[in-house]
Amino acid sequence: MNFIFNLIWRCSGFILIVCLLSNTSICSAEESRLDNPATWANPSFWKSLKQSGETTGWEFHDGEISLVRPGKKGGNGSILSEPVASNFELSFEWKIAANVNSGVKYRVRKHGAPFWTTAYKGSGYWGIEYQIYDGKPGTDALHTTGAIYDLASAAAEKKVHPPGEWNSAKIVASGSTVEHYLNGSLVSSIITEGPEWERTIALSKFAGFDDFGQSSTKSRIMLTDHGGKVSYRKFRFVALTPKSQSPIKRTGPFLADGMRNCWADQDSISIWTRTTQFPEMNSTGQKFRALSTNQARVLEETKDAAKYLSAQLPPGNSLGDMIGACPGAAGEVRLIYSPEKRFKAKKEMTQWKKTTAEEDFTAQWHLEGLSPGTRYVAVLEVRKPDSQETTAILRGGFETASAKNARTNLTFCMTTCHDFIRSDNGVQGHKIYPAMEEINPSFLVHAGDIEYYDKPEPWALTVELMRFKWGRIFALPDNRSFYKGHTTYFLKDDHDTLKNDCWPGQQYGSVTFEEGVRLFNEEQFPSRSPRYQTVQWGKDLQVWFLEGRDFRSPNTMVDGPEKTILGAQQKSWLFQTLDASTATFKLVFSPTPIVGPDRSGKKDNHANTIFAHEGEQLRRKFSAVDGVIVLCGDRHWQYASEDTETGLWEFGCGPGSEKHQLGWKKGDERPSHRFLRVAGGFLSGHLESKGNASTLTLHHRTVNGDVMSTFAFPE
Repeated sequence: MNFIFNLIWRCSGFILIVCLLSNTSICSAEESRLDNPATWANPSFWKSLKQSGETTGWEFHDGEISLVRPGKKGGNGSILSEPVASNFELSFEWKIAANVNSGVKYRVRKHGAPFWTTAYKGSGYWGIEYQIYDGKPGTDALHTTGAIYDLASAAAEKKVHPPGEWNSAKIVASGSTVEHYLNGSLVSSIITEGPEWERTIALSKFAGFDDFGQSSTKSRIMLTDHGGKVSYRKFRFVALTPKSQSPIKRTGPFLADGMRNCWADQDSISIWTRTTQFPEMNSTGQKFRALSTNQARVLEETKDAAKYLSAQLPPGNSLGDMIGACPGAAGEVRLIYSPEKRFKAKKEMTQWKKTTAEEDFTAQWHLEGLSPGTRYVAVLEVRKPDSQETTAILRGGFETASAKNARTNLTFCMTTCHDFIRSDNGVQGHKIYPAMEEINPSFLVHAGDIEYYDKPEPWALTVELMRFKWGRIFALPDNRSFYKGHTTYFLKDDHDTLKNDCWPGQQYGSVTFEEGVRLFNEEQFPSRSPRYQTVQWGKDLQVWFLEGRDFRSPNTMVDGPEKTILGAQQKSWLFQTLDASTATFKLVFSPTPIVGPDRSGKKDNHANTIFAHEGEQLRRKFSAVDGVIVLCGDRHWQYASEDTETGLWEFGCGPGSEKHQLGWKKGDERPSHRFLRVAGGFLSGHLESKGNASTLTLHHRTVNGDVMSTFAFPE
């Protein structure tokens, strides 16, 4: 019987394909077959979602299809039709028992659930649904009979026959137009394209399903099993040729730089976005004129801000013509957010914020009153200034830190050293982001040098060019996709503050150190003052994020007790919070090394002799506190080291690109090295709590996520 069933199933699919490819008598026969209620009432037309494909629970008799033994949990007994055209008119009759929830789904395809939709893990068949529901008074109009479930409300005034009596229904799906009829009247409709559709999807349970509800040659009809008895009859199906429709014109503003966040703790987080002129960066633009380091130095010495740009552009081109250009545009933007598992409940919605050129068209919000250890959905909506029409939508999410007394398992990742010109996957972005997406960390730490102002194409000698570089790197699709959906902590270092090994009082081109600090701290990233933080992620893990540029002494200052990278206030806070911590593992994230070893001649961090006094002070303090491990960025190679004097461990995550490893000779292992790899990649950590014990495992990984080292603590 199974062989015959499968043969019938496959043959029917073949007939449909022939229909779609040729205008023959076979097509006419197939159309007639689908317009015959007897076809739909035949068990061979259907298969269930169960692995066996058997339609257990459904009975087929006298032209009726009845769910007589619904699943206890609902859903596992739903049945799928043969493949049918995605543009059609489908009429049928239905009746349900009292208090039953059911529905007919169409344009059904197999979708893999997005990573943030934990309520719908795995993959399954999903489609638009004609809602059938004997609901209670006051039921949300998105979920009453005739509604386009979760997407478009049904009319309040409509004729519905009571449970046990037959009702007539019709679905018209033609191109981007979808209509639901109930007992002869149109009760719900929607257009499945454009910003309004995207907003509707983003605020629904179907967010993240690629091309959900769109016309497809691989479309099916589903009769759902939601745990209640329901019957159908008199199915009539007519394939339609959609009318030619002009695509909806999109005028912007858009959200090409996505959204990113920072400073998450148990009950708060800051969210950032930027409104843009186009939906994507200019990925096919012109290349900048290649200036050598010496030529850039000569250009800087001209002190001519106008030349800083013109000297790097090809003749006849503007900045917007260049590869990666992502110009901003004025707009109004707001944020809608809610816990993922309660997203259908009341959503929090911010006021509209206007974006302006003075702040590079950026906007940010500091959210408070959040719940610990909770996954949130966040939706950005943008429109033109003083307009009511949505022009773009972006859905992402974030996770708050676990409650301080919670024993929890979690994973985090760490990276450093990016720039656009050394992306290892071209204009798609950096390879590490899809690899980290697979790991799905609770949080990511970017330890700085997120971009390089003082590297070519272009040399960012003006605020305008610095902003250009920020807009460009976060518009890389893989980078943008990761940051919109993950909790992140951003540190800054020298190259994304001003220039190599910089300190307060310096200048690069026309930009002062103080302007560079403001650009990073207040405009291009979620702001916080002071810009250092400690967060406890559950009972066993506490993390510290250090600020290594704002408070530092000049590198040229004679070393001694007064010379500092952290500044007196930050260092006092660091020591006090370390002493007060009861966490098993205390991870100090630093933009630059504290243990090293570093290469000879380097003069900018605690592993160098020019900061020997504070470096030794930190190493001795950290080693005296149980559970402290240092994790650092900045260095263009991966390493693990154990200080030969204090026993303090330090892990360098390595550069986030295969094209960015440099500065250390392969095989040059020093006495403190426990691991050395001169290559790009990232670091991951996994905390596992069992009973009263917890372990922390750290891995160096390649850019593709392959594990290259393993260190477990306690040792």
